[in-house]
Amino acid sequence: MGEPRADPQRAFRAGLGAPEVAGRAAGPGLAEGAAPWGLGPNEALVLAMQRLPGLVEPKAAFETGRALRIIARLLDAAGAPARVGEQFRDNLVAAVIAHAARRGARPWNAEDTVAMFVELYRRGLEVGAADPARIEATLLRWARQELRPLPGAREARRRESPRPLELAA
Repeated sequence: MGEPRADPQRAFRAGLGAPEVAGRAAGPGLAEGAAPWGLGPNEALVLAMQRLPGLVEPKAAFETGRALRIIARLLDAAGAPARVGEQFRDNLVAAVIAHAARRGARPWNAEDTVAMFVELYRRGLEVGAADPARIEATLLRWARQELRPLPGAREARRRESPRPLELAA
């Protein structure tokens, strides 16, 4: 009998920064069920995801969750309505399931998630303002920095208005 293997769905939720993985407030009270203040509609949508079927490898699942949360923050920073995030989420779920159905396919990861985002929204991204390849590289770099805060995160003590995410490489 081999060692127990990490659960890819739990790793995905950890990549999202899900509350049950990040830890809950100690003791009874409203903090246990606190609303995600300051989140935009797209970020709140992805944080509500319980699982992403088709993920098979924990590290790749973690990176996928992290990339998805960063993409949701970008959509919110751009003022995209929740239906845009829903469309991306639904397309992502379908793509991951289809990818997993292929025999011998490598695990779905952040690279696939970011490439899908850039491909789906290439027409909406102003190429003159920011090169899609540079956006893709920046998103991947953020997704793979496990120990650093997600871009766009605000410190709890600061009470400034949110600033748009910078996509400079």
